Amino acid sequence: MTLNPFKLYKIICGRFPWFHNLVLYAVFGLLAAVLDYSIFFVLSRFIGICPEIASLAGNICGFFFTFSGNTFYNFKKSSHLLFRFVSYLCIAAGGMTLSTLLIHHIKDLVNVYLLKAVLVLFVIPVIQFILNKTITYRDFHDPEN
Repeated sequence: MTLNPFKLYKIICGRFPWFHNLVLYAVFGLLAAVLDYSIFFVLSRFIGICPEIASLAGNICGFFFTFSGNTFYNFKKSSHLLFRFVSYLCIAAGGMTLSTLLIHHIKDLVNVYLLKAVLVLFVIPVIQFILNKTITYRDFHDPEN
């Protein structure tokens, strides 16, 4: 007997409701990385914009893509948008800072490319997911009710 992967996914999501959010969070992150790199590549290679500016443009587009996707589709939280935007921005900036600091402090001890891959693909996104789920996309309770 084989188990249908979609059925297994539904079982896991039924047992762990946050798992669906984590999967969508990862999908939006991967799509944002593709968008980021594509914008960087087109702007720097074909339009001739310097790589630093092209990278920044790609980063900004990727950020807005993930924020919009996670806010309106994944977590479905359209209230308190300014708070959610600033919170998401701070958590993203914190992830970039943590990644940079870790690379700076342990680059001589490990392969920097492997370290960057592990940080970018696993460690930082998991930390950001937990922080965004508990802070950025928390439920706000109306004090009058």
